[in-house]
Amino acid sequence: METNWRNVIKDPQEEKIFGALEDDRYDWRTVRALARESNLTEDEVGKILADHPVLVRKSSVPSGNGEDLFTLQSRFFKKKGFGIFTTSGTTPST
Repeated sequence: METNWRNVIKDPQEEKIFGALEDDRYDWRTVRALARESNLTEDEVGKILADHPVLVRKSSVPSGNGEDLFTLQSRFFKKKGFGIFTTSGTTPST
């Protein structure tokens, strides 16, 4: 299965979401932050994330506000291998 989103995602709205998930400033992103950055609704973002489970990883630990956190599968596996991928890198604006 292809896990590089750039080889799978072609829709411009979806590209906004996956580009935001790839942003190196954040390890994890909330739906709210992705919606704000992409100018899409939270429902639209949630549907896009749900439509691509092979590309997206949901954290088992919610944000400090209790919101679900998401990252790219490819980033998760890459960073997990080095033991440095945690949710502590998130901020309230993520």
